[in-house]
Amino acid sequence: MLILACAPSVATPVPPLDPHAINTFIVQTADAASANTQAAIPSTLTATATLRSTATPLPTFTNIPTIVFPTTAPIQRKQYFRVKHDNQLAVYDFKSRTGAKDWQGYDEFTPEVVPLFVAPSTGSGTHRTIVDGSWEVYIDALNDQDKRKIRYLKLPNSGLFNGAGFPRLESLTMGGNVITLAELQGGMGRVNTINYGSPGSLKDVTYWTRPDLVHKFVVVAWNKKNKTTYWVDTPKGAVYWPFVSSADLWIPLDRIEPFPTLPAIVTANTAQEIKKTPSKDGDRAGQLAEGEFIRIVDYYPSGPDVWGRTGSGSWIALLLNRQYLTDWKMETVPPP
Repeated sequence: MLILACAPSVATPVPPLDPHAINTFIVQTADAASANTQAAIPSTLTATATLRSTATPLPTFTNIPTIVFPTTAPIQRKQYFRVKHDNQLAVYDFKSRTGAKDWQGYDEFTPEVVPLFVAPSTGSGTHRTIVDGSWEVYIDALNDQDKRKIRYLKLPNSGLFNGAGFPRLESLTMGGNVITLAELQGGMGRVNTINYGSPGSLKDVTYWTRPDLVHKFVVVAWNKKNKTTYWVDTPKGAVYWPFVSSADLWIPLDRIEPFPTLPAIVTANTAQEIKKTPSKDGDRAGQLAEGEFIRIVDYYPSGPDVWGRTGSGSWIALLLNRQYLTDWKMETVPPP
């Protein structure tokens, strides 16, 4: 007893990490893709009430808590997922939905929509969010005020506003887009969306700075001759919309692929510059030679690209211009 009393106290061990703990997010900054887009986006967005008859349930606002890992070590701070494509799903016979024998579409092209549900059950139904007023201003700004793109996006059969028409946004996303989750339950994940009731500043929130909060319209098709699935932009070009909802939304976990767990060691497939910021135009911080390996501790997705943060705080490109620059890979490809 005397010996034990003189011995130094043993530090209380840190409990093991909950494998399901998901850090919602930390705000990171990057160069905006379009100065015109940023100039048109309002600094603070205020949703306006809609005085029309609608079957849309009353909005429910849920504050998403930030989950912090119990450690000061440099580790992955946010778990990203990419929404799977048609050719990764048995329901579409691992090809485009337009390749099915019973396809009833007008042609071989169609939006690659993935429905999101109001509860952790695929039988719970979907939801519609009113996106008029300042939300419409934001949508127009995301699409550079291009009237052709905006007109296409708002069509009642475009995919986003099927059936009910604008401004009743359907609860969905499209293949290849990035999401994060707030919680897991029964094979479903509750997705993080822009807070409908109190979105705060969206001045710099674009597809290139926050592809988890601004999604891209994706059109999928089936090449009958080559028997391959391929993806294209809309006939009017690249189209974007805010990933927002006035209710909680859930996605089946078998419809998403997680980014590889970090930290991880990656090996360069080709030489590239190490950057001080996650940007192609970022200042040079060093050089990564072909065959050289480096430790990655965090991600920064930017549009279809993915950057990896090194232990020293610098950045390398993992996926750039749809090309993998290291042995880091995912089965799910980003939108075109």
